Amino acid sequence: MTATCTIRGEAAGEPTTDPESGKVTPAEGALVYSGRCRVRPAGTQADAREMGGAETFIFDFVVSVPFAVDGVVEGMTCRVDASPDPALVGLELEIEQVARGDHITARRLACKEVS
Repeated sequence: MTATCTIRGEAAGEPTTDPESGKVTPAEGALVYSGRCRVRPAGTQADAREMGGAETFIFDFVVSVPFAVDGVVEGMTCRVDASPDPALVGLELEIEQVARGDHITARRLACKEVS
């Protein structure tokens, strides 16, 4: 695992707006995990969907964290903080499925890109 990521629970509170720049900062949820991970694409093609009359593309990823990481559930967010691939840094993902089992070597998280 050569990347690092931060996993947070559901956002609590309202977004804040900087009065000078007008930049909106979304509220963050409680910290669940921060540390090493591995990020890889789940497939070779994006899923095309129509939203609001426009075609959007949704990319799926698998994020692996150490097996001992507990408390990660579907609906949480995962942000890639550092990676050997600079295109992944800052990527915001929503966790859709969490692998659980007796003989797994890492906690694998099926995620979709949040746009």
